[in-house]
Amino acid sequence: MAKKTVKKSDATITENEVTNVGDGSLVGHEGEDQKETIPIEEVMAEVKKEFIKEDASINAEEIAQEAFVPTPPLTIEIENGARAVDITFEQLRETRTFADAWGVMPKQHPLEHHVFIQKLIDMATEVNSEPTIDIISASVKHIERISETEAVSKGLNQEEAQNTTIKALIGKINLGNKFAKELWNLAIGFMYNEKGIEVCLGVNIAICSNLTLWGDGVHLKNYGRDGIEMSEMFKKIEDWYSDLDFFDSEYAKLLERMAAVKIDWAEDSNKFLGQCLREAVRKNYHKGEDFPLNVGQVSKIASYIIDHENEYLIDDATLYHLYNAATYVITHQDGIMGKFSDAKAFTEWFEQYWLTPMEPDPNDLPQ
Repeated sequence: MAKKTVKKSDATITENEVTNVGDGSLVGHEGEDQKETIPIEEVMAEVKKEFIKEDASINAEEIAQEAFVPTPPLTIEIENGARAVDITFEQLRETRTFADAWGVMPKQHPLEHHVFIQKLIDMATEVNSEPTIDIISASVKHIERISETEAVSKGLNQEEAQNTTIKALIGKINLGNKFAKELWNLAIGFMYNEKGIEVCLGVNIAICSNLTLWGDGVHLKNYGRDGIEMSEMFKKIEDWYSDLDFFDSEYAKLLERMAAVKIDWAEDSNKFLGQCLREAVRKNYHKGEDFPLNVGQVSKIASYIIDHENEYLIDDATLYHLYNAATYVITHQDGIMGKFSDAKAFTEWFEQYWLTPMEPDPNDLPQ
């Protein structure tokens, strides 16, 4: 049988002579006795396919070029007078490195903050805790921009994240639905400050978005008297993640104990504020026993309680409401330094001096 070859770009037969026999077919022949009929529809279909492919590829390239729009650089804008600014993890990843000109990281910050946070997320993902990053808040006074001179000379925008260094921030990673109750959920807190890195395992309270810390070994840092090396820190974090059910249970017991103690809001909140003020003054001015709050913090708690008094004047007010009113102020106070340690110290004080004394004696409960 004669061999047929169709050149697809111009639909000509290269090895056989082609003759139109008048019936809609093409005849290819090498000799008088050897013929093969190739339907013209088959040839035209092949040609059409190839032209469609070529046109499609050309059009696709043109469309892709026309549709390409460069992603604008991420910026970090700061309002006048702001003490903190909320940023996304994506913005944080774009910020300038802590490393010096030789690529050496400072001792107190051996890891970039976004690298540290990503490591916490990856470790949580490994135990199927479905982590999500909550708000990241950066301290404005610890945000450094490139100089105006450099920006002008190089044609750069000072507000772009890539031209910004953030040296102090705080945030939370919520640990998913598995560890979420109606009013709270387990969370990992992280902090970068001028001294170093801190991390904690606590509970995020839904009604006030604070971070409750309580118990031994739930607050770590790489500086100060209790500071540890980063390798040890990650080992302890790994231990947290391997036992999240335990921590979830312990925190739940604490908060449920608070919710079980009913109070008279007007009377007990005044008594609470009076005791806090007395202890803060004793600590600040008379070298009294250690107390987790200073006079300024107590004043802000009093102001918050007064401003929200109508919300708490309810028949079913409990120690849980009083505790959250106080910890809201501690968690949302200006500045970053001390937030984790203050929150933990206050929780332990509140349990010792308010929760335990007000709980009913188990022997008095109905059998």
